[in-house]
Amino acid sequence: MPIRIAIIGAGNLGSWLAVHLANAGHAVHLCVRTDPGPLQVHGLPPLTLPHYFDSGPPADFAFLTTKTYDNPTALPRVNAPILATIQNGLTQPGIPVLSYVYIESQNGVRHAFPPPRPHFTVPPGTPLPALFRDTPIKLHEDPDFLSAAWRKMLHNCVSNPLTALAGRGLEILREPLYRHWAEQILAESLPLAARAGAIVDPQLILATLGSYPPGTRTSMLQDRQLGKRLELDALNGYLVELGARYQLPTPVNHDLVARLG
Repeated sequence: MPIRIAIIGAGNLGSWLAVHLANAGHAVHLCVRTDPGPLQVHGLPPLTLPHYFDSGPPADFAFLTTKTYDNPTALPRVNAPILATIQNGLTQPGIPVLSYVYIESQNGVRHAFPPPRPHFTVPPGTPLPALFRDTPIKLHEDPDFLSAAWRKMLHNCVSNPLTALAGRGLEILREPLYRHWAEQILAESLPLAARAGAIVDPQLILATLGSYPPGTRTSMLQDRQLGKRLELDALNGYLVELGARYQLPTPVNHDLVARLG
């Protein structure tokens, strides 16, 4: 029997994920606030999936793909024993999934920018690899998931606010001004990661960011251009909060939050 999968949220990531999982033979349905219509992913035919405006029928797995600030209304829609969350930040409920794929919508068609590493990083020992076995989506199981989560957190705390401020994609990090700014964000954030027990190499983060193709647009850049709320509280705002808790200075991150808030 096909595995029943609920996708909470049908934004760029949720729609892209739903199409690939459905094409792999899983029974996928969406929990949404508005009718998503046919889902279109670049290179694939449009796909219409069942959708519900509440928790929907029972599922075997649920993926939470909404913005972090929507969790109070999104989490009650979970109707599955296993929840995996693909969101920004360090406090994801259920099984945390770190995403390295950036997706944008062009005329309703979702385009995924090729990531320089596997699409998702997950903790070892979860049932997630089996779900993606027949999809083009690649997973990496990291035994030091704490460090992996902090690397992705700082990756996001560099890429999202800087591209949002610049109004351009990740190619800005090849320019001296933004490269220096990125280094300042990381230098300020490393003591916070160390305090949490994470091992983070800032040059690895910068190298990963520099490997994306020109024009790769972060979610915060897209949200700002669309006039949507930004996920500052889960990213740089969270670093500022940790800095205050640990009495460690975070002026660069504080400045970024003030500029974009």
